[in-house]
Amino acid sequence: MSMIGSLLAIPQAELDELYDNPKKITSVLYGSRSDETADLDKTWHAIHFMLTGEQYEGTPPLSNAIFGMKPIGEEDVGYGPALGTPADIVQQIAVKLSVISDPDFCDKFDSDALMQADIYPQIWDEEEILNDYILPNFKALRNFYMKAAENNYAVITFIN
Repeated sequence: MSMIGSLLAIPQAELDELYDNPKKITSVLYGSRSDETADLDKTWHAIHFMLTGEQYEGTPPLSNAIFGMKPIGEEDVGYGPALGTPADIVQQIAVKLSVISDPDFCDKFDSDALMQADIYPQIWDEEEILNDYILPNFKALRNFYMKAAENNYAVITFIN
């Protein structure tokens, strides 16, 4: 089974409501909101590692781009709980991502380091993996956060 990184942008008030009533998380995540979502497929872990240099940790706000900030209840939505990031931090993430050029991001790619750090799914030595798979998903992530910040939205991240 694959671990797919997904993100959903929502109004801050809706995130606040989810913290008050976390049982609604599944219906929110799997509702029809295709305009406010990003699917990073299996690149989520590699992107996090390339942005932070860490397997799961890192320095905020970039460490929150993939893994969010605070669990929304305890319900397992695939691989653990969904994590919320408030709109003010989404703004900070968008600013940080906006100044990372494609070449600068690509310069952080080191297939050996990804493999040694046990970054899921251990395919990083495949030919053209950076340009054909990781970079397009990084661009999607950057665009997603730029749009979310424009709308002053919060973000929910989850692995499913």
